[in-house]
Amino acid sequence: METFLIVFQIVLAVLIILIVLVNVTKGSEYGAVFRGAEAIFGGAGPTNFLNKVTMILVLLFFLNSVLLTKVFTEKHKPLIFKTGLPPASASNKTLPPIPPSIPTPPKEPLSIPKSNK
Repeated sequence: METFLIVFQIVLAVLIILIVLVNVTKGSEYGAVFRGAEAIFGGAGPTNFLNKVTMILVLLFFLNSVLLTKVFTEKHKPLIFKTGLPPASASNKTLPPIPPSIPTPPKEPLSIPKSNK
């Protein structure tokens, strides 16, 4: 499954790059390749068609990225998150012992002797 998603991601990336390079803006000429484009794609030429294809490919790329992230995080999640916390008896053995009493600061401030100069 992961291999298929990675290959699909690479294919989508290459297709997006190619579509963006072939895409023609309104101000530029179609060139020799798109001289007869009006007959194939309609009066607007290939611009609307290529824009729609670009949007669909980018949407698929985004969704595939999210799916790849979900698959990889589920696969590489630490074991503690998959199985839950260990039982209470096992956790007490691994923890360091709690000290019997925590030292507290003195209640009265220390007196500093004054020097006579």
